[in-house]
Amino acid sequence: MQKIIFALGFIAVLTGCEALYQSNDGIPRIRSQADAEAYNSTVSAETDKLVCTRERVIGSNIPQFVCLTVGQRERLAQQAIEDIQSIGVERVIGN
Repeated sequence: MQKIIFALGFIAVLTGCEALYQSNDGIPRIRSQADAEAYNSTVSAETDKLVCTRERVIGSNIPQFVCLTVGQRERLAQQAIEDIQSIGVERVIGN
C-alpha cells in the first residue's frame, strides 16, 4: 500500500513539473535564448517568431526574461502610437 501511495505522489509531482513547461495556449515556456531559438526554428510565419529580452518589470528590480512574438510587439507599438495620438488630440481640444 505504501508503494502505491509513493507512486501516486511521484506521478503528481511529475505532472506538476510538466505544468512549469507548458503555458495555457500550448506554447512551451521560454526560459532562455536557446529555448526561444529552438521554438523559432519550429515556426514558419515571421510574425509568430519570438523576440526575448531581459526587462525589469514594474514592482521588481530583478530582470525577467520577457518574450513576445513579432506580431504582438507590432500590435503593442501600434497601440502605443494610437494612445499617444489620442492624448495629443484631447489636449488640443481641451485647450
